[in-house]
Amino acid sequence: MNLSPDVLVVGAGPAGSIAALHLARAGVRVRLIDRAAFPRHKLCGDTLNPGCLALLDRLGLGEIIRRGALRTAGMTVTGPAGASVGADYPDGLCGIALTRHDLDLRLLDAAVAAGASFEPSRTVSEAVLTDDGHGVGGVRVTDGRRTEVLPARVVIAADGRASRLASRLGLARLARSPRRWACGAYFEGVAGLTARGEMHIRRDGYVGIAPLAGGIANVCVVRAA
Repeated sequence: MNLSPDVLVVGAGPAGSIAALHLARAGVRVRLIDRAAFPRHKLCGDTLNPGCLALLDRLGLGEIIRRGALRTAGMTVTGPAGASVGADYPDGLCGIALTRHDLDLRLLDAAVAAGASFEPSRTVSEAVLTDDGHGVGGVRVTDGRRTEVLPARVVIAADGRASRLASRLGLARLARSPRRWACGAYFEGVAGLTARGEMHIRRDGYVGIAPLAGGIANVCVVRAA
């Protein structure tokens, strides 16, 4: 962009892309950056509930997001000692299962189509304060060996739970406990999958399973550190 943007959005996940989409539709000059190159995979449960879909419908993105996704009817939740509860969404509502690889790219494409500028592989190292020290006037980014300051009138930190911007400014920090680790993988040929997502909760962690289109299952395991 030849002109400094009105708003710089750091992070092109769902929060950042939707913020950029709203602003671009309103005529705001928006620059959206992310440390990754898209499309990219991201550890996630890969499901959207009916409430999420309703929000996307209001943005005019529901049809795009549903394309190629698997319809989900509800959830099955199990617990220790054989406890099990299954329920479908009421009144004909449904969710969908869609990889973050596809979801995030579609949201990003919508933001760019609305007029936002996107720059991948831009890692933010710190916020740049205004001259009076009371505001943020941009960010410092690295791109390989090159360091650059990107100025903006407003900066939105949409860079996730471990936001580097928020932590460097003392606005957020990670809690010391509880500490957990998570891993996930995609599997083929999983027996017993249904139209429901699954959550299997145990005393030392939980396993989430989401059926995806093409006979693939997303399996995520979260355990205490």
